[in-house]
Amino acid sequence: MADRSGPLRSVLAAVIIVGLFLFFTWRGLLVYYTGDDLMNLYGYWSKPLSSLVKANIFFWTPYYRPFGGVVYRTIFALFGFDPYPLYVVYFAAMLLNLWVAYLVFRRIGGSGEVGVIATLLFAFHGKLDYLYYNAGSMYDVFCFLFFFLALLIYLRARMQGRFLGLGGTLGFVACFVCSLNSKEMAAALPVIVLVYELIFHTPDFRSVRALLRWIVREGRMALLGAVIVLIYLPGKLGQGGLAQDTAYIPSYTWARWLEDTETYIGYLLYRNNPFVPLGVTPLTLLALAAFYAVLIGIALWMRSRVVWFGLLYFVIALLPVSFIPARLGFVLYLPLAGLALYAAVCLVRLRDALRSRIPHLGALSPQIVSSAFFVAIAVIIGSIDYQYWTRAPDPQYSPYKSTIAEFSERYPSFPKGAKLLFIHSPMDAGWDMVFLLRLYYRDADLFITQMNGPPEQRIALNRMPHYDRIFDFSEGHYLELDNADPAQTVQLHLVKAANPADAFGETMTIGRPGASQYVVKGVLVGDPKADGYWTLDESELRFKLSSTGHHVFRERFYLPMETLKKTGPLRVDFYVNGQFLDRVQFAKDGDVIYQHDVPADWLKTDSLTIVRMHVDNPYIAPRDGARLGVLLRTATFGP
Repeated sequence: MADRSGPLRSVLAAVIIVGLFLFFTWRGLLVYYTGDDLMNLYGYWSKPLSSLVKANIFFWTPYYRPFGGVVYRTIFALFGFDPYPLYVVYFAAMLLNLWVAYLVFRRIGGSGEVGVIATLLFAFHGKLDYLYYNAGSMYDVFCFLFFFLALLIYLRARMQGRFLGLGGTLGFVACFVCSLNSKEMAAALPVIVLVYELIFHTPDFRSVRALLRWIVREGRMALLGAVIVLIYLPGKLGQGGLAQDTAYIPSYTWARWLEDTETYIGYLLYRNNPFVPLGVTPLTLLALAAFYAVLIGIALWMRSRVVWFGLLYFVIALLPVSFIPARLGFVLYLPLAGLALYAAVCLVRLRDALRSRIPHLGALSPQIVSSAFFVAIAVIIGSIDYQYWTRAPDPQYSPYKSTIAEFSERYPSFPKGAKLLFIHSPMDAGWDMVFLLRLYYRDADLFITQMNGPPEQRIALNRMPHYDRIFDFSEGHYLELDNADPAQTVQLHLVKAANPADAFGETMTIGRPGASQYVVKGVLVGDPKADGYWTLDESELRFKLSSTGHHVFRERFYLPMETLKKTGPLRVDFYVNGQFLDRVQFAKDGDVIYQHDVPADWLKTDSLTIVRMHVDNPYIAPRDGARLGVLLRTATFGP
């Protein structure tokens, strides 16, 4: 009798796999652009569209992963500067990969059960979190998609006992080229195809004629793939290619392979260690040898071609990243499929052995046992991953998101080619500010200088051009500074005033915008709308004078009766630019106006004028011991 529950069980298995995948990864849909996203998108957007089209056709050029450019530029053209459509497409591709992986696993594994268990094991892993939360890893996702589509085209023909015809060959080559255009790891495909043929259609090595016939027939797609790789590699390894970056220069040594492989297996086994650079403790040489010895021993014991294929697939697919400096766990996305297939076959064999040895299981229908076994695996794998899972970064704390939120509100547009100077920003470490603002305003000519950014961006104070806007970053927000004299603004941190009367200069009025920039030290700056700030016993103010003719210094402040009761007449010394100006006693409470003529030769117009107040007998605040002077309201130089 036909199993009528088969379609239902397939649907339920798919729901479990997709449900678990989304349960662990769905927060990745909410993240904002990452630094990788900005760098990648800007790299593609800033180049001519024609070069991107050509690079996808002429795949042997040095152009960086051109299929990723198709995805980035298309979504940017359709939706603008919005990360969420990008991440929806990205997650859709990962879900599509699960379906394609299942089709390949089912064909190689010989049963739907092996296919669905392998897909479950492949679907998610806690050390691939960088992949789930960063669309900059789309290269791995689309490489996998086209890699497995090529395998699917090939396997469908071979399992029907035929070779690829013209249409199948063109489909295989097109998918292979797209996979290479997504990421260089796809270069392993010809070797994988060759291994498949060697395992499942083993040649007769005793006859040269039979071996040559096998190479021409069974081995021809591997040969064709090898030719494509040989055409592809010189552009990537040569001048202008990816290997010009030191992080991608391979070192084909046994030591490098061991170091990288020990790290990658450490990811798979969750050897987490937050105190090492990659967050994982690599296996020792002995542990790595034991790991592979166990895998090989099981493969020998099981005598399963599928198990051997899964194991060899994992080793071969990992090779492209095994001779460069080790990466985070996301690079295991493509190789992990081999171990998933290996483990699925072993688990099905284990299930069969348990059913034959346990009478109660033998009495149940195969469908019930298979379903229960799948659910048990899902629970175990889900529990392990849940224990080690890394949560997605909160987009609320993304410096890119907060920067765009501020700039979009305050500066809806800039003139084309505007010049912007940033003294500090949360993106000082790299070029992200350049990428971010040029993309948001769609202006590749936007001139951006970061005083504390990469060395290539920094400009000496004496060579600074005029800037349309100057910004600093303080207390989580951007502050616009005065742009009249960039060098002076950088040195003095002069805040731009909306009202010219509030510009930094000769008059400080507490409660008016920019009052705090007059303070050097010793003033308790509080609410910007307050009408007075307490000075301490040693306070300094700074002023920018337009003329030495403005030589009368005036100060208005308030003295509470409670202060004078404790201190008696307040004794204050005034200094201007280090010169002693006056010593005064203030014995009356309430509002006080002090003024004194300052010798003109003490004053400066080419630099700041500093006024210092020294209170000889300050009021000691009982709550915190602060040594308070006066409640300052205004200070000014005038004629």
